[in-house]
Amino acid sequence: MTRSEPMYKYPVDCRGTPLRKGPDEIGISASGIIYDRFGHVLLQKRTDIGWWGLPGGRLEIGENLTTCVVREVLEETNIIVSAKAFIKLYSDLAEYTAIEYPNGKLVQYVTALFLCEKISGYLIMSNESTDLGYYDPQNFPPNTLLSTRLRVKDAQEFSISDKGSSNVIELEK
Repeated sequence: MTRSEPMYKYPVDCRGTPLRKGPDEIGISASGIIYDRFGHVLLQKRTDIGWWGLPGGRLEIGENLTTCVVREVLEETNIIVSAKAFIKLYSDLAEYTAIEYPNGKLVQYVTALFLCEKISGYLIMSNESTDLGYYDPQNFPPNTLLSTRLRVKDAQEFSISDKGSSNVIELEK
């Protein structure tokens, strides 16, 4: 590879913003897909970048990915969930795994996506969200992250495949 060749296949971050450089660091995270009884997906409007995405966040030292997604969903939405199925691991920049934060730091995430079931609680915003709500996957709000759109599509495909034994409507009772 020469210096003029890009290090990445698709040079955009999770918002579709062109990448001007390679990532500054790698992060490990987990995100959850949570459906309501109508098949709508829980999204949060993020405080840091103002875009809609799935609840989730960085893995803490000593934590596993399943515990991470349960903790992050609780911190960001006030609902308690159970991770019912592992859907996919995202690491390729082509899967919109990079995000450039307002401070200019570009982070490439390795993210585990889980199908989650709501156990209890009511939606309450945290300091990480400016809005929360369930949305029809065919009608997401403007400024929904490209990574979220891809992950919801993958979750839908997982649910109808032989791998996914759960009916998403049955997960929210």
